[in-house]
Amino acid sequence: MTIEVQCDECFQSYQVRDERAGQTLKCKGCGSRMRVPATDEEPEDLSEHYGEPIAPARKKQKPTKAKKKSASKKSAGIPIRKLVKKLFGCLSIALGGLMLVGAVYMFFAGDGPDGKKSRPVAGLVMAGAFLSVGTKWLTDE
Repeated sequence: MTIEVQCDECFQSYQVRDERAGQTLKCKGCGSRMRVPATDEEPEDLSEHYGEPIAPARKKQKPTKAKKKSASKKSAGIPIRKLVKKLFGCLSIALGGLMLVGAVYMFFAGDGPDGKKSRPVAGLVMAGAFLSVGTKWLTDE
């Protein structure tokens, strides 16, 4: 013989064996706990107080097969964000290289207005910053 049990949360109905009387079970539909009444207990009918349940019983879903991704739907290109980052990385390295060449030229060949050798420390620092940022942007994935 079987006992009829209904989940209080999702109103899913179950048929359980008599041996499970008095035990607590977990609903397969919503995961809440429900108590199986003893065989001599009658489930309390609350429909006169509350009416019919609002939520219908859940239907069992059929297992879906994993779909294979087709090669035609894959985008072969790089996302636009990565493309822009790579472009600015190249531009930053080019600018850093030009600044480095200019700073080295000023260090060896350029004279300041007062006749002293110029010291292009700021140019070297900026060249290093542009080169390092450009390298980081190019190597980031």
